[in-house]
Order: sequence, then C-alpha cells, then structure tokens
Amino acid sequence: MKSLFSRWALPALAAAISFNSAAADYPAKPVTLVIGFTAGGPTDAVGRYLARKLEAELGQTVVVENRAGANGVVAVQSVKRAAADGYTLMLGSSGTLSIEPVYKQKVDYQVLKDFQPVALVASYPYLLVVPSGSSFDTVQELIAGARQKPGTLTFASAGSGAVNHLAGEWFKSASKVDITHVPYKGDSAAIADLVAGRVDMAFLSAIAAMPQVQAGKLRALAIASAQPSPVAPGVPTVAQAAGIPGFTAEPWNGVLAPAGLPPDLTQRLNAAVNKVMGTAESRDALLKLGQFPMTGSADDFAQHIRTQTERWAQVIQDGNIAKAE
Repeated sequence: MKSLFSRWALPALAAAISFNSAAADYPAKPVTLVIGFTAGGPTDAVGRYLARKLEAELGQTVVVENRAGANGVVAVQSVKRAAADGYTLMLGSSGTLSIEPVYKQKVDYQVLKDFQPVALVASYPYLLVVPSGSSFDTVQELIAGARQKPGTLTFASAGSGAVNHLAGEWFKSASKVDITHVPYKGDSAAIADLVAGRVDMAFLSAIAAMPQVQAGKLRALAIASAQPSPVAPGVPTVAQAAGIPGFTAEPWNGVLAPAGLPPDLTQRLNAAVNKVMGTAESRDALLKLGQFPMTGSADDFAQHIRTQTERWAQVIQDGNIAKAE
C-alpha cells in the first residue's frame, strides 16, 4: 500500500508544486486576446479597450488578434485548440456562445465543455431604428403599418442567426406582425441600405446607429434595454413602446479560455478583468461606445451563458424560426 501511495502521491505533489510556481509567475510572456469579428465593431472596440487596460493589471503585453468569420465561430475553433495555459484567451460574444448552439442544427463545439468562462466584460443594447424619411415616428405606428400591409415591411440584420436577426424575429412574433427579414453580411452593409430607405427598420448597436441618428440619417424609435438608457436619452424601451413585457436585446461579451485552465489562473484573470471593468473610468469610456461594463465571478459568467442560451432557444421556438444547417 505504501508503495502504491508513493507512486501516485509523489507525481501529484510534483505537479502541484509546478502548477503553483507557474501560477505565481503568470504571465511570463505576452497574452493573446482573440476576437472573432473585424476591427471597428462593438466587440472589437471593447476588446481593444480591455486589452490596453489589462496590460497594466497583468504586467504584460496583451495582443489583440482578429480572427473573423462565421459569426465568431472561426475564433472559437482556433481558441478551442489552444493550450489551456492562460496565454490564449477569447473575447466571446452572445451570438457565438448563446445563439449559434441553438440556431444551427449542428455546431462543432460545446461552450461550457470546450471553454472555461473567465469573466463578463460588457453589454450593449440595440436601438430600433428606421430611416429618417420613414413615415413611422413611434413603435406603435410601425406596428400598425406592418399590420396594414402584412409582409410588405422589411427589417435588416447582420446575417441569419445574428442577435439582431433574432431580436427582429422576437419583435415580429410578440407584436403579431409579418415583417420580412433581409440578412446582410454585417451591420455596415445593412446600415447603408437602411439609410437609403431600401429597408424599413433594424435593431442596431448604439455605436453603429447613433452617429447616423445624430447626423439625421436614421431615427431611433426605441432601445432594447430593460430600462431607459443614457446611451439614447429620451428614447423609450421596446418593452414600453411596443407593449412586449421583458423584451431586451443586449448583446454581451466575455473572456473565455480553453477548457482546463487551472483554477488559480481563472481567478487571477477574473480579478484582473473585474478590476478593469469596475472603474468609473471604464464606465465612462464604454458609455461613449454605447456599452456598459459587466463584472462577476467565472461561475456568474457560466450561468449567464446558460440562461441566455435558454432565452434565445425559446425565442427560436416561439417564432417558429427555421434552424440553419
């Protein structure tokens, strides 16, 4: 028995000593933060802000690597294969983590099996916008117009399965209106057609929509947050304006690592992200990006992923939305 104990205990003790030493020395080299979207969008904007601030907390360079494609799935596949040593992290999005797994008939990853949630970072509510030349000045007018001419009005999205696609579908089913979905390859193309009046409405992030609203090219009818927001002062919530209790469409981002990240490193990174996101400076900086900082434990983030996944699965079911291949 003593011999058996020795064979198991000594390697385990050596591994523990080695791990504690590695955790104490972390990070000993630059950390890469992978972002699954192109530069300039809301996820990239908050990711680059976070990377700059984390450098001071970690004492190392944090390199942002954009690996865009397939609504963030290209980045997922890349980080999933990386070593679980804390040197490759991902800024995941709600679309990738909570919508793709329930919107697609098959995905090749399981978020809470293949990744270790580290920390929530930020959220940003969508604005319900129409072209400035639209005849609709309120959400109720928009709903009434859609009911008068079923299937005639259109709503733009960043693509099938994007958060603003499902937000539009939720709005349709809850309002009992027939509005035709027009998917684009990203928000930029959608905005161009929306400004030109070729589509009738869209749910867009504030960072994308507000410059157009301020320039008089779009009109914000409502904001898809739980409460009125300083992002769009004086604009009612969709829940209030449309009479849809609980309607919120607030994409969010959070930091994840490959599954198997040691608990001490998870805690170290969680504390660093929370410290960055918990400052008044971050709140003010993110407000300019139309976003709000989020904080919480790694377990809080894991639970957020679960509840958001369940919520969007219900939206898909209630709206009879066909799943993608």
